[in-house]
Amino acid sequence: MRKFILQVHLWIGLTAGAVLAFVGITGSLYVFQPELTVALYPELYQASQPEAALVDVRTVVRNAEQQFGKEVTNIHFPLRELENYILKVKGNKQWLFFDASTGLYLGQMEKRRGLLDDILDLHRHLTIGDAGAFVTGTCSLLLAFVLVSSGLFLWLPKKKRNLKDGLRLKPNASFKRRNFDLHNVFGFYFSIPLFLAAVTGAYFTFQEETQQVVDTLTLAQEPTPYVKELKSRYQASVPSLDIYQALDRMDQLYPGYRPRTVVLAPDSLATVNLTYMASAELEAGPQNRPMVYLDQYTGSRVYDYNPETAPIGRKITRNWFVPIHFGEVGGWLTRILWFFLGLVPAMLWVTGIIIWMGRGKKKKRKGYVLTGKDAVA
Repeated sequence: MRKFILQVHLWIGLTAGAVLAFVGITGSLYVFQPELTVALYPELYQASQPEAALVDVRTVVRNAEQQFGKEVTNIHFPLRELENYILKVKGNKQWLFFDASTGLYLGQMEKRRGLLDDILDLHRHLTIGDAGAFVTGTCSLLLAFVLVSSGLFLWLPKKKRNLKDGLRLKPNASFKRRNFDLHNVFGFYFSIPLFLAAVTGAYFTFQEETQQVVDTLTLAQEPTPYVKELKSRYQASVPSLDIYQALDRMDQLYPGYRPRTVVLAPDSLATVNLTYMASAELEAGPQNRPMVYLDQYTGSRVYDYNPETAPIGRKITRNWFVPIHFGEVGGWLTRILWFFLGLVPAMLWVTGIIIWMGRGKKKKRKGYVLTGKDAVA
């Protein structure tokens, strides 16, 4: 049994490990996305008067419509280090930045977070779209349910007196022993964080399937709606909600929360999406993010995710999975830990390759070929 598990761990580690190493490194960079984005694009993300009260969002919308002559379709409110309003107008693919202190236009970018959006695309899609997302999601599941479990099984020493060796790096060890200890010891200590990061990462690829599993395990009385399939009831004679009407609805709902995004319906059947945050600052614990999907013709709620009253299965995925995956669940402490966690798959992959190559050389030394009258040993 142990030899079989070793082979499973070896070959899945060597293959899926290459993807996981890449995903982990890009994930490490993305842990500090807000800070890095501001550092790279301060002229767009830093408000001219950070201590001043936010200018009313409707003033920003009017400024955008006057300047570009088109209706605003998307709004991102100031959040954490990203201090300014970010908008889109109809027919323009660029993201438009407006000073949160004055409401004045600052500039535009094709990608909302610039280079960090490229890193996120690498992390989630390997730059090849849905196929890449399937690969990263599948490798994440293999990490969580095969590599971690088989690694822990192989880590367990055959004798209790050898347990201490699996918990520390042996001092004054040879290169081969130090490499083995790095793989063995770090794999053990990071096994639970790796499992959590992998499961929550797979959720972004297999969101509907993951939610179904969580709902089943938590005995949910009704399935969670799949938000990408939510529709408005088409009414040809009724105009869609404009951005001002959407903002009015946003003010009516969740008054104790901070507005996060407004997205108008992109076609005649889609819904208007409103999202909120409990706080604009980084806080440890769950992230309560209400999400409301409105019929674009009537303004009525098609689906409303309330983080306080939702079934426990939805709370687990919506409130906990995002902060766990990005390392924000414990505040700055876990964000720093998660930065190093992202480097662990690469370290385990490289040390695993070295262990595998070393065993291959050992086998060659045990068996050798003799020529002439000699037999094969």
